[in-house]
Amino acid sequence: MHSKTLYILFTLMVVLQTQGYSQSTGWNNNGGNPLRNGFSAVSGPETDSVLWEVPSPGLFGTPVFIEDNYLVTMRFQSMTDAPVVCYQLNTGTLLWSVDVTNASGRSLPVGIRDGRVFVVRLTESQNDTLYALDVTNGSYLWTADATVAPYISESAVFDATGNLYIGGFQKTFKINAETGQTIWETTTVPMASGSGELAVNTSNNTGYTLEQSGGISYLWATDLTNGVKKYSKIVNDLQPGGNVPQSALMVGQNQIVYVQLTEDNIAAFSDDGSQFNLLWQTTIIGNSAFSLMCVDNDDAVYAPTGGRLVRLDGLTGDTLALSAYIGEGGLFTPRISASNNNFIYATTGEDSVFAFDKSLNKIWSAYLPNSNTSGVSLAPNGLAVVAGANIIRVYTPKTFTSRLEFDLSAIILYPNPTADYCIIKADQRAMGKRYRLVGVTGQTILAGILRNGTQYLDLSAVPSGTYYLTIDGQSRSYAVIKQ
Repeated sequence: MHSKTLYILFTLMVVLQTQGYSQSTGWNNNGGNPLRNGFSAVSGPETDSVLWEVPSPGLFGTPVFIEDNYLVTMRFQSMTDAPVVCYQLNTGTLLWSVDVTNASGRSLPVGIRDGRVFVVRLTESQNDTLYALDVTNGSYLWTADATVAPYISESAVFDATGNLYIGGFQKTFKINAETGQTIWETTTVPMASGSGELAVNTSNNTGYTLEQSGGISYLWATDLTNGVKKYSKIVNDLQPGGNVPQSALMVGQNQIVYVQLTEDNIAAFSDDGSQFNLLWQTTIIGNSAFSLMCVDNDDAVYAPTGGRLVRLDGLTGDTLALSAYIGEGGLFTPRISASNNNFIYATTGEDSVFAFDKSLNKIWSAYLPNSNTSGVSLAPNGLAVVAGANIIRVYTPKTFTSRLEFDLSAIILYPNPTADYCIIKADQRAMGKRYRLVGVTGQTILAGILRNGTQYLDLSAVPSGTYYLTIDGQSRSYAVIKQ
């Protein structure tokens, strides 16, 4: 654990208007930003310091979706017992669990935006129902007028105004996220499960999909206003027996479109508004189905190759760095994320989560049973969330700012994590308010009245663990970690 003091700053909640590339969401590649490129403009954890982890029944990890102080994922226990669950991001408190299928399928979350959680009644019928739930309590808001058909590892994506794009049976839909009404639909024939998602480039009002005809892969451009297909380009095989795309394409900050054919190659295309132009193609080694590449803030591409991660120059395809072998266990399905403080995070689909520097030197790693399709999701405050078998875990950066509701005054808690004591620092508006420090089962550990601007809490006799501070007049509790 890092020895420096960890300050947790609680500030007045600011409602962020999201435009273009930026969104208030913070999840792994599958829709966390419109370009689907796995980059989050936040500073992620530099160490394996755990803020909290909770037991959560599930055979494997699935993608995690984040907005503000809400964390949403599916917990798969069987084909007919897989609820969508919502946790409080900063504390690990379970807020709700909902089965939208009535025990007939899986409740697959595919996105979160503006307080709505979008969930599919996944039965793989090719005509599954899409719902919107209220993120605060899981209640139903609407049922879409179109039926959809995402694969279990896929998600929706949003444009700058919040419209939702999702795949149906050989279709892509644009849906009004406030009402569930279809704005347009267009024909889409994805190559294979796991590769059919549309990426949104708001700068040129174009969506990109990877599709097939006669076993040949095509990159397609679609007008986001009306759904009209504009032009396409063949993505060629480079090796016999290749051309199996089971990974979503993505768009870099440099507007280049990157396509991974899982058993064959990675290709990069520019879009001049009338056609695609091939910039480079490079072979990759080994099957990495359902993996996800990412692009960092220097426009370098990170991808799987032969049980390792490779860093490629986004403009030329030249190899810049190669990680040590991390493909133990047989299944190698890395889902990769990049942070603004030059860290690269990856799960392998097996039992590990990794953090690398940009040269792909391992900085830290941790055991995480059966991450499967859960990559590392970076929240707007820098927390990193990952899910595995029977567990959800959150790593914390050195400092993070929480965009929580705060209706009294700004508070600072430090040091946190701590060995002996914690200080509550507050202004005069909080004086006279009662505070309580409670354990995970709700028992009161310490209690008192805020008498001074700096309140000292003696934790020397408190057992190690995670506790929660509550203050009268506030609707949130705040995690305090005793080492």
